[in-house]
Amino acid sequence: MTVQTETTVVDTGRAPAVATLPRAARPRRKPSPALVTGLVILVGVVVWGTWMSIAPPFDPLASVAGSLLDPSAAHLLGTDNVGRDTMVRLAIAGRSSLLISGGAALLAAVVGTVLGVVAGYTGGITDTIIMRAVDAVLSIPAILVALVVGVVIGSGPLPLVIALGFVFAPTFARVMRAPVLALRERDFVLAAQINGVRPVRIAVTHLLPNALTPLVIQFASVASNVVLLEAALSYLGQGVQAPQPSAGRMISELTRFMQTQPLLIVLPAVLIVLLSAGWNLLADGVQATLAPRRDAGLPGSRRGPRFAVRSRGEHRTDAPTPDPATPSLQKETDA
Repeated sequence: MTVQTETTVVDTGRAPAVATLPRAARPRRKPSPALVTGLVILVGVVVWGTWMSIAPPFDPLASVAGSLLDPSAAHLLGTDNVGRDTMVRLAIAGRSSLLISGGAALLAAVVGTVLGVVAGYTGGITDTIIMRAVDAVLSIPAILVALVVGVVIGSGPLPLVIALGFVFAPTFARVMRAPVLALRERDFVLAAQINGVRPVRIAVTHLLPNALTPLVIQFASVASNVVLLEAALSYLGQGVQAPQPSAGRMISELTRFMQTQPLLIVLPAVLIVLLSAGWNLLADGVQATLAPRRDAGLPGSRRGPRFAVRSRGEHRTDAPTPDPATPSLQKETDA
């Protein structure tokens, strides 16, 4: 005797399997135009300045021709008031500005990151003391702090890097404190604490890698501000000292020739704007590159997800209609 019983599919409450795109089929993200443009500007200035430093066509510190000459085949950008080649001096000034801005931003990142991680991870009275000191430094104009620090430790490229690094370290401390406050309550940090991992190792292996994105973006942004501040300090005579070329000092020395030779003022100003724009574009490009993906085919994209997860009890409206001629699923058992 054969008995036919109809089986009923029962919802178990498990979420359906999620289909994912194969690695080869995932759309590749193109480099951000801002990132490419910023890198081209900065690398171009570094290569140009290094070439003029290693094998310059003229001595950047000596008079090589007449004063205030117009651009020519011998001197592509003319000469200044003492007969020095303007193109060579601009190249070396741009390279020096990039080294100072990069070095000051790196020093500020190291000091500020340590302060931000310590304040955010330890909390309590330590957090209060560090952040109140940071607020006190940030309340003073940056150029005034740089002038005071420069007077105390002296003038020159290295003291300038130290002074500007001290000025911008509090900004890194504030930027790093916020993600550390959120990360210290995560499960992987609590698990490391339970296992007896030292706080220094937790900060290096767990906190810093997860807070790297704002750190990199802040580095490029601070370097852009350092370019402007270094030019201002050099203009006031507290930055790069003569006879070493600096864009700010060149503007200060040649302002009185602005009516007769405006190119001598325009070119250093363009160099300052170009360097600052290069760092800003690099920051924007890094932010766009490290941002969460919203590609087509992934949940949350503008085109809509190619594969989505439906909540329990939700029915597909586009599911194919079963054929009436097809018999329902049955199970035959032999009695």
